[in-house]
Amino acid sequence: MIKNIIKLVFLGVAAFAVLVFITAEKPTEMNASQGLSEQNLTLSSLPNTFELVGKDQIVNKTELFKENQETLLIVGNHDSLAVVKDLPRFFDISLPYVMVANISSAPWFVKKMFIPGKLEELNEHSNIPMIYDFEGNMVNALGVTNNAKTAFSAYKINIDGTITKLLEGEVKEGALDGTMSKEEKKEALQPLVEML
Repeated sequence: MIKNIIKLVFLGVAAFAVLVFITAEKPTEMNASQGLSEQNLTLSSLPNTFELVGKDQIVNKTELFKENQETLLIVGNHDSLAVVKDLPRFFDISLPYVMVANISSAPWFVKKMFIPGKLEELNEHSNIPMIYDFEGNMVNALGVTNNAKTAFSAYKINIDGTITKLLEGEVKEGALDGTMSKEEKKEALQPLVEML
């Protein structure tokens, strides 16, 4: 009886692993010749519509990025988003900003089942829009190639519609689980604030 239960549990775990493996999409590989160079990034290069974390409707680009207004755009993943969302808590930032959840390289099953809830939880007490980049359209448009969970890339959308890359930053691993102190978070965000 116990052997049968153990076999059943083992088969269930194996079936789940196979399901995740089968449904995983191969991440889109991007090299420098494929993407736009940093010199010709513009607002028109970005996708026209976005799915926002915590919203049921698709949002148009013009709703997020206003004409003749500078906007900070930060692409992050896991740990880095947990730190970046606290930017207004540590610094007086007058520039509106948008976060992009770089989750396009995660397996399809994980993207559908686990990530949306985690992102909603992460962005729960924040009024900062977070783009749910399911297909990787935003990441590809910006030419982001670093998918590490501790990495983030910051861009500034200028008044004339051009996009300038400000910096690539790193945070401490495990920041999502609260391993970074307030001082460490502030220190990780300081270079970004200096670029503004």
